[in-house]
Amino acid sequence: MNDTRTNILDVAEDLIQRVGLNAMSYKHISDTVGIRKASIHHHFPQKKDMVDALLSRCDSTYGVHYQTIVDGNGSAPEKLRQLAGVFADGVTTGKLCLVGMICSDMYTLEPTSCQILEKTLQGTVDIYATAFKQGREEASLTFKGTNRETAYAFFSFLVGAQITARVKGGSEGFEAATEAIINGWEK
Repeated sequence: MNDTRTNILDVAEDLIQRVGLNAMSYKHISDTVGIRKASIHHHFPQKKDMVDALLSRCDSTYGVHYQTIVDGNGSAPEKLRQLAGVFADGVTTGKLCLVGMICSDMYTLEPTSCQILEKTLQGTVDIYATAFKQGREEASLTFKGTNRETAYAFFSFLVGAQITARVKGGSEGFEAATEAIINGWEK
């Protein structure tokens, strides 16, 4: 991948995670990267092109990371704590979940971006569902609903807890809330 293109995506991702999609502009990116806005438009003619590239990149990088966690050794509750740890790191660094941040601006997205966003979200839920399936099979977790429904609830909780931790509780509040949720499922 082109270094300038990668640098643009890195800066855009950082800005979206910190201030949100609609607060990020090509000017912010050009100032940070040290290039003209026209150079950004060369790589990403429209903002939707950048959003689509960011979501695709997020799907592969975080998807692989999440998959590594759920495929690893350990009990299902341990894996849920590791997944939550990814979000805890985001609270600490002030860089919230990219998917969550883009979801909050969904109604301003182009239809193709919404489709990629939905695919990314579903892929994440599918990966998380394997940890809940393991928890049911090894009898380390107890919950009502399907594995996918509970995985969706957990992912939604993590995104929401990240956002609210900015206002109250910070890292300690996030981790306490995460433990309360996981402890409620753990046998």
